[in-house]
Amino acid sequence: MTCDMTCVELFAGAGGAAAGLMGAGLSHLLCVDHDEDCVATLQAAGLPGLLSDLSTAEGRASVVSALEGRRPDLVWASPPCQPWSAAGQRRGGEDSRDGWPWTLAVLDDLRPTWVLGENVAGMTHAPARPYLEGLLAELRRRYAYVGWWVLDCADYGVPQRRVRLIVWCGPRPLSPPARTHAEPPTHHLLGLRPWMSMGEALPHLVGVTVSARDAARSPLPVTMPREPERLLRPSPCVTTTEEKGTRASRSSGWTMHGGPDRASDAAWLATGRRRLTVEECCALQAFPPQWPWRARTRSSGYRMCGNAVPPPFASAIARTLPGPTMTHPYDCPACGEAATILVRGQCPACHDLDEVLALQRIEEGYDPPRRPPPAMRPPADPEAVEW
Repeated sequence: MTCDMTCVELFAGAGGAAAGLMGAGLSHLLCVDHDEDCVATLQAAGLPGLLSDLSTAEGRASVVSALEGRRPDLVWASPPCQPWSAAGQRRGGEDSRDGWPWTLAVLDDLRPTWVLGENVAGMTHAPARPYLEGLLAELRRRYAYVGWWVLDCADYGVPQRRVRLIVWCGPRPLSPPARTHAEPPTHHLLGLRPWMSMGEALPHLVGVTVSARDAARSPLPVTMPREPERLLRPSPCVTTTEEKGTRASRSSGWTMHGGPDRASDAAWLATGRRRLTVEECCALQAFPPQWPWRARTRSSGYRMCGNAVPPPFASAIARTLPGPTMTHPYDCPACGEAATILVRGQCPACHDLDEVLALQRIEEGYDPPRRPPPAMRPPADPEAVEW
């Protein structure tokens, strides 16, 4: 389903989420990031990229100014994950890179109808859980419905295991996106497609063997590749550190310090190659092949790719929002008012959002039975911020 909605992206990066949101039918008013290479990539992709540092009041004011009074339907935010990531020091709210307070400040300025926030699943773990609960409490002061999901990108057609937290807010509850893929062989039982494998995304790696140089370096009396079957399943998470290659080295005894947990670790075990290229990492992130990257250095390319949101994953999340803009005579099921259902099924009388399924049926020519208005509506939150 596509929907005629506008969005603003905060911490947009190189456009992974933007590509997915466009695939779901959203149009961008603004894509904001502080990295020059990311903004150049966004602009090369035809997106309204804005170079701005959201950590400053001036940077946030520039977002409001650039919108020229337009109010977006959706704000998508992917604040820096380093404060919560297992690869970092997990300083949480004490980390100067914590972008959630800046996100709340922008939400107060823009007042979008919907909010989708993406970050690492580490925010749900015990040390960070109080911070997450505090963030959710702040969002409940602003929105009637707030919730969160932990989802694996592999379940939505991305050829890597990438588990992410999604925080959502809006005027009605949302349900998590239905999975399209599952782990073999259980996918047959669920009626889903099998996970996309690393070998499918990078078919040129199938059958590759270790180079003579790496074979000579290895003290292990084995013929590599040691685990070619790893190409038959999704890779580990693509990270910003793929430039360093696999964690395995002579100094570590050819172990991976608890891994493999990098995509390059899996590539080394499967083929003997120590490092994936930027282009291969982008394929594992499921970016469109012709995405116009504008990285000025190889390090920048790895960083942009590793920080990105896989486009199919962002698209699946965006499709959980209410459906397309439709105009049909209909009695509002919430207040009983006979009116024309307008923007995304919103009643102009009471602003209730009707069920998307009913609106789809109306669009197809089916007139569902009228429902009487409910006897009681839930009391308003006295602390809620009225917009």
